[in-house]
Amino acid sequence: MTRTRIILLLATVMAVSVAPCLRAQDYVIHTVTKGQGLYSISRIYGVSEDDIIRLNPGSEKVIRIGQALRIPTRQSNQTAAPETVSETKTETVREGGLFVIKKNKTIYRICKDFDISEEEFLNANPQYRTARLHVGDTVRIPSAGMEPEPIRQPLEEDAKPEVIAQLPSDRITGRSRHVGQPNSVNAVMLLPLSLDDSVSSERAKMVEFTRGMLLAVKDLKDEGISVNLKVIDAGTEGQSLDKIIEDGGLDSADVVFGPKWNNQIEQAAVWSTQHNTPLVLPFNSNSDMVYGNPHVFQLNTPQSFFHQEIYDHFMTNFPDPNIIVLNDGTVKHNEMLDGLKRAVFEHGLSVTTVQADTAAVNLILSKLDSQRQNVFIIDSPEIGPLLTMLPVLQLVSRTKADGIRTCLFGYPEYQYYAAEHLDKLCECDTWFYSWFFTNNTLKESEEFGLNFIKSFNRQVMVSYPSYAPYGYDTGYYFLRGLALYGDDFESNLTNFRTKSVQMGFKFQRIDQRGGFINNKVFFAHFSPEYEVEKIDFDE
Repeated sequence: MTRTRIILLLATVMAVSVAPCLRAQDYVIHTVTKGQGLYSISRIYGVSEDDIIRLNPGSEKVIRIGQALRIPTRQSNQTAAPETVSETKTETVREGGLFVIKKNKTIYRICKDFDISEEEFLNANPQYRTARLHVGDTVRIPSAGMEPEPIRQPLEEDAKPEVIAQLPSDRITGRSRHVGQPNSVNAVMLLPLSLDDSVSSERAKMVEFTRGMLLAVKDLKDEGISVNLKVIDAGTEGQSLDKIIEDGGLDSADVVFGPKWNNQIEQAAVWSTQHNTPLVLPFNSNSDMVYGNPHVFQLNTPQSFFHQEIYDHFMTNFPDPNIIVLNDGTVKHNEMLDGLKRAVFEHGLSVTTVQADTAAVNLILSKLDSQRQNVFIIDSPEIGPLLTMLPVLQLVSRTKADGIRTCLFGYPEYQYYAAEHLDKLCECDTWFYSWFFTNNTLKESEEFGLNFIKSFNRQVMVSYPSYAPYGYDTGYYFLRGLALYGDDFESNLTNFRTKSVQMGFKFQRIDQRGGFINNKVFFAHFSPEYEVEKIDFDE
């Protein structure tokens, strides 16, 4: 189980100490804005996080919106206490063969820079057989010393998916790539990109998804994987794919992403079956095609399919809970909660239900167990019951006896409300499950957001899920997997993992005749210390 943790920007208390004495020309002042952390600020100014912390003691613990930070200038930064290094023109290699990953560096480029094979690199750094490199990682170079090549320029600004036909790639010969060209993939995206203004938000999501996919293609190309990506406008709901298929639009495809509409999914599934080609469905959560086609991958899985994952992770995270269900007096059907009750009963645990309102604090306090973790669950994922219960739980948190542990466990919808109610969720020590989760203070999200701005000259569109990282995670996973395993990709799903920005993949074949559903679930945690965590129970 892995946990990704970072301190939130809204914390109001920070350590106070004395910063080093500097001349004004040695630094500039940066005012922290919403969504910025030390990592993103360091990228803006081209300095390290340690350099910022050195001038702003206490900032390693927390920074807040509106805070003024001293940022060392490049010149003054060079005069800071140096490490023992050997210099090349554009990179720094630590003595002993250690290399600190800079932006735009991938395994493929590192191997070229230092004249080593990919296998030599992976033998020295075995964790990267399944994980991705990140800026700031330190890797071991078996034989360092070759001068790196200049850093490649980024994608053109404001790329428009509507006019994309193909991305540059090596010569590809269809399905034979699995024998002759193991590092190349043909991919087709079938997306509704020409929707009218009445559904402009859907069109924007499709464009965001495509831009995320383009960033994945860019990273894969840097790793030596050649991707021929064709983006086809599949039109509006009700339109047929017949002409696209007849004109050879899907010919030689090793994977097809989309389409969105049910009638088009049926046509694409028939083609997928005839050509034994994976059909990845990112947008539709209720397609029957996954039941009858062994090559269909359903990404947006209905929640009922991964309820058992939720129950298993719940018992792992709260091994001996005192569960208190909060009800506002109305009768609701909650399939997830009903199943969770059955799961905890099987573990010999009981569940207490309390009708809670602003007068119920003393009643709730009387139900707390001083020896166990007290877990509150509201019996509805909707915003109304949550807003009613949060003040009650805040009072409980403030008046409970010392040593009594309480928390709130909830639903994916809680991340929708976090921006406006984060302080309350943190005070109540809130956990929730979701098949996707991102937060712009998490390192991987910051890095992706900066790369997105650099490539397309705009910020990532706000939505749940966020479609740009959705496209990136989807593209990186399937394109890299097909490049590595070819026709054996589907039989190697349990052996293949990639690091993600927003979502993960854990595929399970639905039955002997059917395809795959994604039952990956994360837990997220907003703590009383104003920290956010993303918990992956499968690592």
